[in-house]
Amino acid sequence: MADKTPEPTADEPATGEEVPPSEEVEDELPPPVIDLTNYPLKTDFFESMHMLEPSVEKINGAANFRQINGFPVYGVGQPTEEGIKAVIDKIDAGKDESENKLLWFNMRLEPIVYVNGTPYAPRTEDNLHNNIEIKATEEEIENVEKHFVKILEQRRQENPEGVIKIQKDQAYIENPMERENKEDEIKVETIQAFGTLIKGLQENGYSKLEPARIPIVEERSPCEDCFDKIVSILKDEPASTICLFSCQMGRGRTTIGMIVACLIKEIQITSELRKMGEIGLIPAETVDDLIRQKFETPLPRSQDDDDPFIKGEFDVIKELLEKLPESKDGKTKIDRVIDICGGPPKGSGLQNLRECVIETKWKYDVAPEEKQVVWKSMILNFMERYFYLICFGTYALQYGSDGFKKTFKEWMNEHQELRGMISEGKDRLEWYRQVDPAKLNTLKELIAAPDYKDKLGTLIRTIYDFAFLTYADLPRGPIKNNSMRKLAAKTLMEILPPDIAERVNRKLDEDPNTSHDFVTLVGLVSYYGDQP
Repeated sequence: MADKTPEPTADEPATGEEVPPSEEVEDELPPPVIDLTNYPLKTDFFESMHMLEPSVEKINGAANFRQINGFPVYGVGQPTEEGIKAVIDKIDAGKDESENKLLWFNMRLEPIVYVNGTPYAPRTEDNLHNNIEIKATEEEIENVEKHFVKILEQRRQENPEGVIKIQKDQAYIENPMERENKEDEIKVETIQAFGTLIKGLQENGYSKLEPARIPIVEERSPCEDCFDKIVSILKDEPASTICLFSCQMGRGRTTIGMIVACLIKEIQITSELRKMGEIGLIPAETVDDLIRQKFETPLPRSQDDDDPFIKGEFDVIKELLEKLPESKDGKTKIDRVIDICGGPPKGSGLQNLRECVIETKWKYDVAPEEKQVVWKSMILNFMERYFYLICFGTYALQYGSDGFKKTFKEWMNEHQELRGMISEGKDRLEWYRQVDPAKLNTLKELIAAPDYKDKLGTLIRTIYDFAFLTYADLPRGPIKNNSMRKLAAKTLMEILPPDIAERVNRKLDEDPNTSHDFVTLVGLVSYYGDQP
């Protein structure tokens, strides 16, 4: 595979050497597609980003490194310079003396630079908690990386002590709106672009390392061309070729790449086995047994597996299965690959790209209104990503056994109605919980009675039953408990007679530190309900 990183100039330092003051003129590089002169520098690597189960071996400097069971497919968060070498040594591929080459798929759209061996990326001043989005080819992104190195070198030179400012999160929190930024300073020893670092490794002991960039926006579905690029690289490779996928945390974008690679390799292996069965090299029954054992063995089950939303049975997905009947097999196949690339107990990864749709919806349900906007955006993106994975699975089952002679984009052009289907149908979800008005009226009658205090136990139990039924579709756990408590408190305040509600609200206003949880509200109703 051709390396698309621009060739280093004679004036560029060797990998790992201290970066001297730049004497290059800007004309030596093509103009960048984006000017990053005033963009803050944010660290890509932090301790709490490692989120795998304790049973998974941890590699220093390479957070969330793991392998898909039964496949030569690996994933990792953006590693440090030392972490890169540790990962390659662990896989035992890509080095001069290795038996196998290593295909490294960088799944990031944003530029990456290494300062003192640690990865960083540019962010915008007004959006420090999200990766930047640019429209650029792989070559253009790597050119931007080189320009950003020059910008950082200029910042270093402007400080007498060779110090530059960096940004980092206090801790990892899934919702960007809840993250807190911290500014720091570091003394610069070395600066280099990620592409330059990889090029230096290739020239110094890692000649069998072959990089490729698949630019995907964080938390989004790959574009059709990105699917095709992975296919074009892997379709002529043996199924045994080792693949490593990486993004900033090694989570969503990395998992996408791992799913695509595992499906391609499965189709390659099953196609070869069936060919051997057809020509009599292996008995047909043995072929069926081998395929069943490796690719169709039931995965461990959990208590929520029968939930229709956990199974991905959303309205737009059901519409896809109805309008494109062959997508039923595509969904079955891609769902299994999603599971083995996801988290325990079925897989050894970080994120299940099907289940995360409804899991994020549960978080949306209990979030304050001002924070729901981020969760909703994520839900829509996750729904679109899952839809496209089913489409890709359907396409791969149809054309993979013949070597993917038709591209995924061509297949989508033949089914272009699918693009409109997901665009219009991805938000067909129940964004607001519909409560039962009859049960609500029953509660109002109970509390409006003169002896409501004597019936407070019944009232509390009825409100809890009401909340439980409203969230009956959620699996047991903290999200369901929080949802029920929040609804119970809201319901109690809604059904209070005006005079009692006025007294309770006045008491809440008197002490702003008073909790608004259900138990506290019940106590206030009981104590202040009948006081003048």
